[in-house]
Amino acid sequence: MASPIQIVLNPENYEEAREVSGGGGRRDFFAHRDAEFVAHKDALLRQLDTMSGVLSAQSQGDVGYVKVILRREAWAKSHRPVASLFRNNRTPVVGGGDLGVMIVEARPGTLRQVATEIARAETYTEMRFNEYKQKNEPHPSSRKSETGAIDRIQLFSSSDRRTFSVEDAVAWLSNPMTGSGYQVELFDSLPPRSEWDRLDAGHRRLVESFVEGFTALETGVSVELLSSRRNKQPTLSIRLDKSSDQPVLRLNESPVSERRRELAVFNPDINRHARLLAFLDNHPLVRRIDLPGIVVRAAIPSTLPTRTRPNDLTIPVRDSRRTHPRMGVIDGGISEALSDWVIDRWDVLANEDIDLAHGTFIGGLAAIGRALNGAEICPEPDGTELVDVAVFPNQGNAEAFASYYPDGLPQFFDEMESAISDARARHGVRIFNMSLNVLQPAAPDRYSPYAARLDQIADANNAVIFISAGNMQAQDLRAEWPADPTAALATLVNVRNDGLLTPAESARNVTVAALNPPGHAGWVPFAPARYSRRGPGLRAGVKPDLAHVGGAGSPNSPLGHGLFSILPDGTIIDGCGTSYASPLVAKTAAVLDHAIEGEVSRETLIGLLVHHAEVPLPLQVKALVPIARHMVGFGMPPSADRILETGDHAITLVFASRIRRDQQINFRFPWPAS
Repeated sequence: MASPIQIVLNPENYEEAREVSGGGGRRDFFAHRDAEFVAHKDALLRQLDTMSGVLSAQSQGDVGYVKVILRREAWAKSHRPVASLFRNNRTPVVGGGDLGVMIVEARPGTLRQVATEIARAETYTEMRFNEYKQKNEPHPSSRKSETGAIDRIQLFSSSDRRTFSVEDAVAWLSNPMTGSGYQVELFDSLPPRSEWDRLDAGHRRLVESFVEGFTALETGVSVELLSSRRNKQPTLSIRLDKSSDQPVLRLNESPVSERRRELAVFNPDINRHARLLAFLDNHPLVRRIDLPGIVVRAAIPSTLPTRTRPNDLTIPVRDSRRTHPRMGVIDGGISEALSDWVIDRWDVLANEDIDLAHGTFIGGLAAIGRALNGAEICPEPDGTELVDVAVFPNQGNAEAFASYYPDGLPQFFDEMESAISDARARHGVRIFNMSLNVLQPAAPDRYSPYAARLDQIADANNAVIFISAGNMQAQDLRAEWPADPTAALATLVNVRNDGLLTPAESARNVTVAALNPPGHAGWVPFAPARYSRRGPGLRAGVKPDLAHVGGAGSPNSPLGHGLFSILPDGTIIDGCGTSYASPLVAKTAAVLDHAIEGEVSRETLIGLLVHHAEVPLPLQVKALVPIARHMVGFGMPPSADRILETGDHAITLVFASRIRRDQQINFRFPWPAS
């Protein structure tokens, strides 16, 4: 007898205080190496003295930013040197870089205070008897422990701010789909000019010199604060154009309506760009200079296969007397072939800018995927009510994207948020598929603003957005997955440029990788598809989250790519891409959301998918376990029916709650007698 899932409605009754143990004692990183510690301490003092001199002499004022780089053994939070050395009231931490890198705000005086504390650290190994362990152990002072935890201290420099050349920048920004503006992240927000008198002399000079730098460029530069929904470390869009206007500085957030305006023609003059970048590279307030991304679809173009396709497919008629799962498709539009299942459309695109092929393929998988592909690939019953969020213009026309979103991706995400909010309010849609990626690799040490923006949209609407992991470029495609595990590992070692694309590192949404279809002669079923990008994205998390069938990367007669949907005219076609794996997982989430009475949290829906997912059989081999998470995340989720109805010998309990600090959920489960 099946056991249905149990959702606990009163989880607060099981909340209790958690025993909190200390973070461990202070560690002596130079125990019994006194001479080495003396040399290390002297090196840090010299570094601090040099940086203090540089900050005293810089023309932008005496405020700067410093990287405190910890040794590998000191990466634990309890070893951060913030109790005695880099205290918050002295050198506040403003962010982090790579693993083990703290970034602090500093001035010559505060660096001298840090140096004084380091100089006071004892240069010998203090020992103390440990009663619990019954032995002598090193027992350093806080100053010595924190000094030893530091590997080196460096000023944040131009090499930390930019990783591309001027020539690469001009070539990239010349594409109107980028919005043609640099994205510049600052360490601190810029106050309105009327508030400058509140700043101390150092911070006022920092802000004044930043504004003066743009004024010195004379004409044809516009600066605008991007909408990031984050108060700290704001991002500016900086664009060079051919206008004769004086610099236009919009340093305070503007309403969305004000940003929809005609932009002057982009200026590709390399000398102008070199001058701008030289200013930004060397200004202390600048944290990072990025090139904007370009939205691309995560599908590989396909052609009609040689075998004869069924021509008598009948799209089922929606029964309006009953409810159906609902899902939003964020793309370029869904054709009239699926109009009976489209309950609403967000129409912002002109007819000449609509490309229906990609969105219709995705909509077809959601509405009629099982009829075309069978239950092994599409386990959910056919029939899904769709909201067509058509916000992505035809990629074939490079000018189209810029005509709708002249300021680039921030405007694109604004439009997407408006559409999602409308679908949520009018139709209760909580599941959205976005098989679009930004043509930028996800960095292991930095969270992209696009992922952060997507998180904010999902949280604000209590929704879940399913994102494709992204497809590799044609020249980078892996060989088809071999049956031999050793050969599979060798294939991965030799592959480059196969990391996730942003915003697939999104922490609050679900990223989906692609698998081979079953029954496709010559290819390993449910193995990672050759085009599917891999994680981990950020080092701190698991990405992708899940995987599903996305079609084979190498077409093979008579099945082609082995995953079928329809063209805008209703003709059956095969295709492949992580674009097409994502809606299959989103469909299961939509069925779950529809089947569960009442509204459960978005975290519950994600948790159910992840909890029941299984790593595909080809990756369960011991040799492949270490890399499986990077390829398929937690695996492939089963059907919603299997998630909601467990077997005879299992039970699933869901505790959906917000655990407060120093609290825990404790459900004392009485085991039945055997």
